[in-house]
Amino acid sequence: MEPFVIPASGLGPAERRRVARHLLLDGFGLAAQERLAASRVVVVGAGGLGSPVLQYLAAAGVGTLGIIDDDAVDVSNLQRQVLHTAADVGRGKTESAADALRGLAPDVEVIAHRERLTRDNAGAILAGYHLVVDGSDTFETRYAVSDAATGLGLPVVWGTVLGWDGQVSVFWSAAPDGRAITYPDVFGPQPPEGESCETVGVLSPACGVVGSTMAVEAVKLLTGTGDPALGRLLAYDARTSGWDTIELAAPASSAEVAGSEAAAAAPSAVAPAPESSAAAPGAATVPDPTPPADALPPADALPPAGVLLLDVGLVPGAVPGAVFARLEDLAAGHFPAELLDHPADAPVVVVCERGLRSRGAEQLLRAEGWLDVTSRALVG
Repeated sequence: MEPFVIPASGLGPAERRRVARHLLLDGFGLAAQERLAASRVVVVGAGGLGSPVLQYLAAAGVGTLGIIDDDAVDVSNLQRQVLHTAADVGRGKTESAADALRGLAPDVEVIAHRERLTRDNAGAILAGYHLVVDGSDTFETRYAVSDAATGLGLPVVWGTVLGWDGQVSVFWSAAPDGRAITYPDVFGPQPPEGESCETVGVLSPACGVVGSTMAVEAVKLLTGTGDPALGRLLAYDARTSGWDTIELAAPASSAEVAGSEAAAAAPSAVAPAPESSAAAPGAATVPDPTPPADALPPADALPPAGVLLLDVGLVPGAVPGAVFARLEDLAAGHFPAELLDHPADAPVVVVCERGLRSRGAEQLLRAEGWLDVTSRALVG
């Protein structure tokens, strides 16, 4: 496809020496490198996917990198968010990432947006960039990115990883050759938030595989080299190290829909998204952490004597009669005394608001030797 970034006026000797392996690359060369130098890319999320994306784009010679993230570095991030170090725990991710990128590529201009991207601010933040790379982990953010990018005519390199599985695609409302497909065209209207790495886990290197692939797609788009994944969904399975390609079709135009009853009755999704939550985009937050009063089980519905009720929800004390524990503490091997005193073969019922954290806790307790563990949600 044709490049859409005007090349920089020229690269100095030091920069040309640093990117010499690109200049030797067949089908790439000086013109492509000058386009990278003139490119302005904004990355949503400086976490498991944003880390390799930002590192490789800075190293590749992208001139300006924006980083959008409102979170701080936590010790549990270090398993996969390789842009940050143990010394960065407690710092803002944008600050930590900016320092790391300037150390890697001193000439890169880093713009830190330490704020949560929303539908209200997305247009203002994304304006002025050539390309958006979306490594966010909630549906709310993904749909906000898609809507703003569509309004601005910007391409979006999108990726997700959850458990062992990952997906990558390129969405662009202004793409040529019938490949003008957006995120909602494929996945439909915004759904409720679902599983997350926090609740089902994620294989650390899988983030690197998916994030690096996203960086490759970004470089191809910016330089006009190769064949970007427009109109294709790339699905990765770390269990087999295999990639599958799902071909996508552009949505029917309004004229086509009006002219065909069959088209009018067809769903807006243009390709079947994977049904399993592990392969579909995940999420990291629960929309409403406090269950309604009428959603809590009545006293006579609580487990009988001999059954330990363990609450791993987001609000301590929300479940009467339950022992509360943070999921992060259970993962670290810190168990409440009531659980340690509970016989390994006696029943344990784990609950949380939506059933996501409780399923993760169930897996952890079974791995630690508790034999009769079940999980449930307090809100349907």
